[in-house]
Amino acid sequence: MSQTTAVSPQRGAGFFRRLGAFIYDSLMTVAIAMVVSMLCLALVAVSNSIGLLKLPEGMEHSSYLVAQIWFQGLVWGSIILFYVWFWHNHGQTIGMRAWRLRVQNYDGSNISYTQALIRLFTAALGLGNLMVLLTKDNTAFQDIWGKCQVVTLAKK
Repeated sequence: MSQTTAVSPQRGAGFFRRLGAFIYDSLMTVAIAMVVSMLCLALVAVSNSIGLLKLPEGMEHSSYLVAQIWFQGLVWGSIILFYVWFWHNHGQTIGMRAWRLRVQNYDGSNISYTQALIRLFTAALGLGNLMVLLTKDNTAFQDIWGKCQVVTLAKK
């Protein structure tokens, strides 16, 4: 029977694991933005063709859409919802799962919606993870402000 070396579940996640998860999740957020954009473009095109929306002569659907504040809010809101929902319900995004990372409270429970929002907005688009390089316990800026931790999970 072979034994695998398991990483302690309470070990703080290092910088390069966080970077790997960030890259995976960045690809996911681009995909989310693309799907939302595609659906909104279809909505504008259909609305224009049936007369619910009248675009100025020569204006493309995409030009109209980019100028709309509701569209910007919908794209960013979808990305925010992705992170907040995954962190609150599972403790992991898709990238974090691939890199065996989990965000959790100090007692091991899932973080709240409020903690997830604080964590997201203090991460500074991932730059908060640079602090991991300077701390002994691999704590990032968003971990401190969100009062949570990111741990490396054991291999199964």
